[in-house]
Amino acid sequence: MNDMEIYDHDLESVLRLSHFTIEHAPDAVLWVDSTAVIRRVNDAMCRMLEYEKSELLGEKVFSFHLNEDEEAWKRRYEIIKAQKLLVFERQQITKSGRLLTVEVYANFMEFEGEEYLCSFLRDITERKQIEEDLQESQRTLFTLINTLPGAVYRCRPDDSLTAEFLTEWSESITGYPSECFIRNRNLSLADIIHPEERESVLQYFRETLANHAPGRSVYRIMTANGAIKWITNRFRGVYADNDTIIAIEGYFNDMTDRVMMENALKDALKEVERLKDQLEEENIYLRQEIKLTHNFEEILSQDAGFKAVLSHVEQAAPTDATVLILGETGTGKELIARAIHNLSPRKNRPLVKVNCAALPANLIESELFGHEKGSFTGAIAQKIGRFELAHKGTIFLDEIGELPLDLQVKLLRVLQEGEFDRLGNTETIRVDVRVIAATNRDLEEEVRQGTFREDLYYRLNVFPVHVPPLRERKDDIPILVEHFLRRYCKKTGRVIDVIPQKTMDTLQDYHWPGNVRELENIIERAVILSRGKRLELGDWFAAEPDVPASASDIATLEELERNHILHVLKLTRWRVSGPKGAAKILDINPQTLVSRMKKLGIERPV
Repeated sequence: MNDMEIYDHDLESVLRLSHFTIEHAPDAVLWVDSTAVIRRVNDAMCRMLEYEKSELLGEKVFSFHLNEDEEAWKRRYEIIKAQKLLVFERQQITKSGRLLTVEVYANFMEFEGEEYLCSFLRDITERKQIEEDLQESQRTLFTLINTLPGAVYRCRPDDSLTAEFLTEWSESITGYPSECFIRNRNLSLADIIHPEERESVLQYFRETLANHAPGRSVYRIMTANGAIKWITNRFRGVYADNDTIIAIEGYFNDMTDRVMMENALKDALKEVERLKDQLEEENIYLRQEIKLTHNFEEILSQDAGFKAVLSHVEQAAPTDATVLILGETGTGKELIARAIHNLSPRKNRPLVKVNCAALPANLIESELFGHEKGSFTGAIAQKIGRFELAHKGTIFLDEIGELPLDLQVKLLRVLQEGEFDRLGNTETIRVDVRVIAATNRDLEEEVRQGTFREDLYYRLNVFPVHVPPLRERKDDIPILVEHFLRRYCKKTGRVIDVIPQKTMDTLQDYHWPGNVRELENIIERAVILSRGKRLELGDWFAAEPDVPASASDIATLEELERNHILHVLKLTRWRVSGPKGAAKILDINPQTLVSRMKKLGIERPV
């Protein structure tokens, strides 16, 4: 092999090596001619943009750039041509639509009479995000320190307390710009301590730091305009490894307004006491009204299933958790609400009831939140809303499912923030109220139909209590009959002390669509109809033959549903969610299944 052949062989080897190096380079490389046409790309470029080479070659390069057209590319080309090398960052969009930040090293070169840009691209998206996150954290930290309700400082550990760092908040307290304590060094934190207290304050600093303990001192300072302020100063020492103190760090804040507020508070207490007396009178009236309306003093039950409800009442009562009572009309949901209130720490405060179904839609907001005089036509005086009346007590929102959507938003605000605005008044009112709601509706279905807000439902459904209908509490019917019989005999002056077994059997066999309320009405009616000392039902059942003699042998829809859910749960070994869970088989949402299990009293056996 002669010298020329050796040279050609070496040149070919170098070219192959160069080609291999570029194709396998970690950075993306592309060549673009003077008309913006992509002439060559390496594998890294294809991986970055998620394209095949055939999809890139021959295409205009700016078509892969974000917010760049041909004119913009030409301007950039001329700059690179003039400078020969240009390093910049740009946004690059991939085939799948991902947005990348790339760092570009664009080189201008001429080859065989043609002009080219040879560019090296590196994906710096992750790095940029880290840098931005770091910068944002630094900005947040700086903003936080400078907006803290107090002056943060670091000073020398001597009696001068010369500041090395001091936030801008200090100026609002001392009247001096923070630079006066740091840059000019003509003022120290000790200089502004009131002369009468300076020595005792510095002595406290010395003793506290010597014990390596954090300190808190309250003292007076002299501000730039000569005024006197009270501040509270919290601090700690910064120590080297040999326990030598090297700095003091802390923050101080103005508490002058607090002193003034305490004085103003004394004057306001008299007005508060007057308003408190007025509110107490209103609460007394309200409690009397509720008691006269309901006239329940205790819950009567011997049914084993109902004991679970009472157990839930005992669990929920001591807390401030929102309770949602679910059950058919007439099951005694309000009685459960009153039991929760009476067992709670709020029992000495009022239980305020609002029936959302009984009030006109245009008056519910005023009833709940009150209004100012003149806030709307007919508002001839200020009205305190039910939430204000229930402050420190409990509010019972009966038939919550009837609440209009626009008021559901305001109710959600009260539940989350404990505040609302009275109609006609822009001042926000804060209250501390425990909320108990009740409904006979299926709120989950209402949410699906869009008639009840999902966020409000989950905020109300913190502690659900399901009250079973009377037909599921047949053991309670005898004691309820005796209770109502005594009540209405006393009310009417009658003496009825015999309840025939046939009468009791008839009452226990009835399906009671109206629940306890219907039973009470029937007993009142029977007391009126009975002529002697025996309770007589009259022709009531003859007029309403709605249950056949064999009705007790027919399973209710609820029983069928319960049995079916139990069957599926046993098949799935009590797995609720997942591809092989009971919810998948039943074709319902897992959360809905859990709710149904709670309502039907289905619990996994231990």
